[in-house]
Amino acid sequence: MSTGVATGIVALVLAAGRSSRSGDRHKLLAPDQMGQPMIARTLQAVCASAVDTVIVVLGHRANDLRAAIDTHAPYAREVAVTMAADHADGLSASLRAGLRMAEARHPSGILVCLGDMPWIGPDVITRLLARHRQSPAPVTVPVHDGRQGHPVLWDRTMIPALMALKGDRGGGALMRALGERVATVQAGATIHEDFDTPDRLDQFAATRPAGPGLTGPS
Repeated sequence: MSTGVATGIVALVLAAGRSSRSGDRHKLLAPDQMGQPMIARTLQAVCASAVDTVIVVLGHRANDLRAAIDTHAPYAREVAVTMAADHADGLSASLRAGLRMAEARHPSGILVCLGDMPWIGPDVITRLLARHRQSPAPVTVPVHDGRQGHPVLWDRTMIPALMALKGDRGGGALMRALGERVATVQAGATIHEDFDTPDRLDQFAATRPAGPGLTGPS
């Protein structure tokens, strides 16, 4: 029987979108130089970190993505999968689907990761978790060159506010409202590196994993 006691950090990897800006290629299925799809590269990094649970949220082309995830298993830890049936409603729908599964685990925090940011290594996540343990702020974000990036670590107290989001948006407005209560950690430029266009997918296709648990270009 569940005790309701917080059990750790749940990472949500959001991978339900239509990938409309990348033309006729689905960015999360796009391969790198070694033939690994982007979703697998992202999951490898997240699973190599110190999070307690990893949940990937699928929607558009869910069967193809699930096959890509399974083909490149095993990962450093088990990957749970959930569906966002209303994913066409936007990013908030994918987030709610992941949070519904995460809440059953009574997490102390939620790490929200984007599926198209495969160059973020587990070291960034480690710093976010360490900062959260030292002083649990409502949200902890990585910063590079004065700009916030991803992934974002939300304290469990923010789950109701995240669940209440609507439309194609994440937690940006919530962070702005928190002002100085937002905690930060310094990170590299990869926290801003996503792959939304055909040109960016061509760049991803030319990269290979840099080593175990590392996903940056080499």
